[in-house]
Amino acid sequence: MLLIAGGEADPQLGRMIARAKARNLPLRTILHGEGGGLRLEWDLAGGVLRCDGEPVAPTGAFVRQDVFRFLSTKRQIDRDDARSWKVMLDGWLWSHPEIRLFNRNFALKDAMNKPLALVWAREAGLPVPETVLHSSVAVAEAALGKAPVVYKPVGGGDMCRELDTEALGKVPDPHLPRPYIFQEKLVPPEIRVFRVGEQFFAFQIEADALDYRTVGGAAKVTQVEPPAEVLDGLRALTDRIGLTWTAADFKTRDATGELVFLEVNSNPMFAAFDHASEGKLVDGMLDWLLGK
Repeated sequence: MLLIAGGEADPQLGRMIARAKARNLPLRTILHGEGGGLRLEWDLAGGVLRCDGEPVAPTGAFVRQDVFRFLSTKRQIDRDDARSWKVMLDGWLWSHPEIRLFNRNFALKDAMNKPLALVWAREAGLPVPETVLHSSVAVAEAALGKAPVVYKPVGGGDMCRELDTEALGKVPDPHLPRPYIFQEKLVPPEIRVFRVGEQFFAFQIEADALDYRTVGGAAKVTQVEPPAEVLDGLRALTDRIGLTWTAADFKTRDATGELVFLEVNSNPMFAAFDHASEGKLVDGMLDWLLGK
């Protein structure tokens, strides 16, 4: 039996649940939303998780933290609620090694460390962007005088943006309040490669924006053959991190035409990509989780 858990408004889970039902797979869902709390109990002594008084005993499970309610309400309590449900379910699932999970060896590593992933990607043989982490306005200005530069938060949580003198001019002090990742500007095409167990699925993303997430549904997603030149390095990198379910993003270096690794995500969005694959991506996820 497969357990799918998270926020009831999450379109990724909605698509996965619909596909599991269409295939008549044995399924249990635990979803939280506006309707209030869940009757969910975990007795550590006995190790049993109960939902509405009934034991939950999956052979495979997929859990996502709900971000959509917080994005809608902007209330910190909604973010805290979602985090609490995710932590509880993760703890129970990680304590049961017999349950099939993506990224089990990634457990207790709360999120990807983006700078470390770049170092390990380079060690795995993947080209990476020219990258500097700092909080200096002067250093940023000097880099911008040589070539186009993009920047993004060290810890994630925001878009990649192009650096310009206007943005730097708004900083009143010589140093920013926190360090950022500053990188060379890469160009389309952008390729996202999903790993599902030992399978790889690749998609080309076309968008009239530096970061395709800023245009939402206006981005065009097309399934393509996984680029052979990155697969060995990507497999080595994700093996090292402990990821069996992940998505890695690549863009092109204009001067050479080579695909350059940007980042790897331990909990990627996938609904739009599954749509582009006509359901093959989610089918691969479901089959792996059920040991097929």
